[in-house]
Amino acid sequence: MKRLIISSAAALLALCSMRVSAQEKKLANLTKEDFIADFKLAVEILKKQHPNPYKFIDSISFQRKVDSLMEKAAGQPDVLSCLQYSPIYLVSDVHTNLGVSNDNAKELYSLIHLFPYPVVIERGKIFINIKGGPIPFGAEVTSINNMPVKDILQALSASAYSDGHITTGMDRLYPNFQVMYSLLSPNQSTFQVSYITPGSNDTKKVTLPFADPTQAFHASKMGVFPVNLLQRAYYIYNNYYDDTKTGVLTVNTFAINESDAYKEFSEFFKEINKRQYKQVIIDMRANGGGNPAISALLYSFLTNAPFRNVYNYRTRTIDIAYPEYAIAENGRRLSDEDLQTQKNFLYQRFDKDSSGLYIGNARLRDGLLENFPPDKDAFHGKVYVLTGGGTVSAATYFAALVQQNKRGLIIGKETGSGAAATTAAWFMKYLLPRTKSILSVPMSELYFFNATADKGHGILPDKEVPMNKFVSYIQASKDPELSYTLELISGEKH
Repeated sequence: MKRLIISSAAALLALCSMRVSAQEKKLANLTKEDFIADFKLAVEILKKQHPNPYKFIDSISFQRKVDSLMEKAAGQPDVLSCLQYSPIYLVSDVHTNLGVSNDNAKELYSLIHLFPYPVVIERGKIFINIKGGPIPFGAEVTSINNMPVKDILQALSASAYSDGHITTGMDRLYPNFQVMYSLLSPNQSTFQVSYITPGSNDTKKVTLPFADPTQAFHASKMGVFPVNLLQRAYYIYNNYYDDTKTGVLTVNTFAINESDAYKEFSEFFKEINKRQYKQVIIDMRANGGGNPAISALLYSFLTNAPFRNVYNYRTRTIDIAYPEYAIAENGRRLSDEDLQTQKNFLYQRFDKDSSGLYIGNARLRDGLLENFPPDKDAFHGKVYVLTGGGTVSAATYFAALVQQNKRGLIIGKETGSGAAATTAAWFMKYLLPRTKSILSVPMSELYFFNATADKGHGILPDKEVPMNKFVSYIQASKDPELSYTLELISGEKH
């Protein structure tokens, strides 16, 4: 069945965490030294626990950059300003996360002076994403407080990390721009914005007061983009366009069980076959991944013949680093029995190879259907898949199946996780002692199609929306990738 996805203020903050039972200091009572100590502990945990921390950086450069970040944090005037120097991005892994606790996230939101309006960020440009304010909707911002946009985005780039060398992580960051930008200067009382009005080449300036949390949160909810909020409110959503004989399937997660997924996919493809549609659009732009078996299940509705569905897991270690800080999903400390159960699970399912790596064995891959047949209700028309920096993990695997089998066009931007490999599966969570922040670390790498190397890039699109068209879609309040795809479809008919 379709399920409603509920967002929260914590998601807006992009400082996701969990509620913990331990008594914690108020954020205002924490010191820079508390955060720096916990940042350093997080680095040590990553060195021991992460399945491949030095895939894209050598250990010497890694430590040098950590030291540089900690020195910059120590030089900040207050705790809030030092938060931007978290070293978590240095492992270049979209799945690794470090966030403050829920209580501290709520307090943080109330302490900073927030940029008043939501924005859209696209290929080095920032556009105002709200109507009715002193800056017109769709206006291009050129600077804030005399800081050029390119410098602003460079300052935020560390927070927009993805796998390897992928640069499309800003797709996931910009909905939280009001918070993330404001953390660069938490006590800013006004924002002088230079902008170009839509349809003009003239630069104008306006000075905006900072927004309090209530104003900023309300403004974020009034943002025009994304325009497909209904489709993104559910795990899976179907649209049917009889005029163009096009079905649109929006899939926002693969973290669903097989029976629910099959029901949704089957109903959609039965309907488009019944209506004799000519093409389908699969929207993966907000899909954060899940189970790659569900990716293969969806692809089985598109394929004309059996296909290879091959992936496996590997890691440097099956031990649990720093068990004294390990916690469960609900925040409680893991008991000795919990830890031993986890160790037994990994020991049974990973075998050490001649190079010293642990590789998933047959027990781990039990039930994996490597020669996957097409579904009886498979669709045989044209296929278009929409991707971007929010297309992660198992969603990238789905795009890879489409592209490698030449089954359709990928439209949009590079996926946020690797085409050959990403991290996935089991996650260890650690409660850092001073700040009660939560570090989440994946336990293994996931390699697709028997890949042996990872070049650090995602699935590249076959077509990208031209920038001039993207701007025109934005200013017309139209979904850029969907509108562009529908125009392609219309053009192909003539």
